[in-house]
Amino acid sequence: MDKFVLLVEFDVQPESLAAFMALIDVNARASVEHEPGCFQFDVMQTIDAPHKVVLYEVYASEEAFTVHMGMAHTQTFLAAAKPMLTGQRVLRLSRKVAPPIKAG
Repeated sequence: MDKFVLLVEFDVQPESLAAFMALIDVNARASVEHEPGCFQFDVMQTIDAPHKVVLYEVYASEEAFTVHMGMAHTQTFLAAAKPMLTGQRVLRLSRKVAPPIKAG
């Protein structure tokens, strides 16, 4: 069950939010579709401060995350998004329990 999980919180400049969301959408979809070791890549916004964007990423291992960081779509996202940010926080976790997601 152990999986490598990354939680990332981005503080996005409010005027850059729409462009940032378009970039992260491309990166998230490419990660899940083209990386066998990337199982989940959720993009969320905080309700009280929509300029705070949180990523929940699940990988087979830390090595799979390292592969992710070297992918062209990830490098493109990081380069384009960097000037849009005012801050970033990262948590590296090991997932221990994950009940199946219910449909509906």
